[in-house]
Amino acid sequence: MIDKDFEVDFKNRKIKYTPNGSGKAYSINEFYSFLQEIFARPQNMNYEIPIEAGSKTKYSLTNEWVISEEAMKHLKGGNLILEVRSLEGKKFKVL
Repeated sequence: MIDKDFEVDFKNRKIKYTPNGSGKAYSINEFYSFLQEIFARPQNMNYEIPIEAGSKTKYSLTNEWVISEEAMKHLKGGNLILEVRSLEGKKFKVL
């Protein structure tokens, strides 16, 4: 399950892949839904949501959130785009 494969570090605003993950690749839509569910939980509502949908095919990590390279290896885009920022704040598109 996706919630076992990704770890959300609220304090440092980082999304990482769990070392004991399944190795499965998830679609950007699945990843978006996963993050929306995590941040809809009452205990997480004080945190800024890390992802937004610009359209049906374009998503962006926002609010200074970053994702590890290892986590990116477990996402697949198809015809979807995920825009992220590097640790230096430079914007780049992936997937």
